[in-house]
Amino acid sequence: MLKTSRSKNDPSARGPAQQLKEFAGKKVKPVLYVGTALGHGRYIAAQDEAGNLVCDRSGRPIPYREL
Repeated sequence: MLKTSRSKNDPSARGPAQQLKEFAGKKVKPVLYVGTALGHGRYIAAQDEAGNLVCDRSGRPIPYREL
């Protein structure tokens, strides 16, 4: 009898989805921010449910990992 192992692409083998983070009471999701023209570089930033980037006081998008 052929024994098959679980595939890495099997949805039942995956763990639970990562919970979204919150900022100022709003749920945010990770998005790729490309600010190379402004000298900011490329990194994963936070975006709120309305589609706006979450920015600090200087107007620079906040990295998702810092939330």
